[in-house]
Amino acid sequence: MMMLSDSLKMHILGNALYVDIDIWNAGTQEFNTAFLTFDTGATVTTISTTILDALGYDTSKGKEEKITTGSGVATVREITVDKFRIGTNYILDNVKVYAHDFPDESFSTGVLGLNVISQFDILLRFSSKLINLAKIEG
Repeated sequence: MMMLSDSLKMHILGNALYVDIDIWNAGTQEFNTAFLTFDTGATVTTISTTILDALGYDTSKGKEEKITTGSGVATVREITVDKFRIGTNYILDNVKVYAHDFPDESFSTGVLGLNVISQFDILLRFSSKLINLAKIEG
């Protein structure tokens, strides 16, 4: 059986890796691109409340949670995003995310966490600034 693979362009800013991920817009029924920090230290993908609201998700109805971040304890709302597109080959349905207000000085609009990253075998290729990925089946 041939394994399907894909790659993401990796952006390196300071000491962090960023990727462009397509998030389903519940209002327009199309994908919109978000610039997210690639963070294996984050348990759950977290996206700006402003971005999620603009994409047609009602974050005010999400279940309130407390999480620990690098900046301390934060209050977030848990919601489900209809679809994520990772690269060109992979679409994930019903992705759990946290809605959170990021500081204005933040470069990203969110954090791609392990609830998404762990669904793939990943190879970071710093020489070509690509992240190679293959979906783990089963």
